[in-house]
Amino acid sequence: MPDMAQELGNFNALTCESTFTWLQHTSPTGDGYCTEAAWASDNQGYNTDAEPAKRLTKVQVAIGPAC
Repeated sequence: MPDMAQELGNFNALTCESTFTWLQHTSPTGDGYCTEAAWASDNQGYNTDAEPAKRLTKVQVAIGPAC
């Protein structure tokens, strides 16, 4: 499966926790998985529609063994 990107807000309104914390609780952690998150302001010009998605710079959260 190609790398994909998605732009998210800065908090989860249902759980009142930051998106970074929410991702740590909900992202897959099995072999081959990598979920990275970074501030949009640190990645200006990043194209979330590109396929495959490019790696982020200034990553704040990295989850999974393939990171």
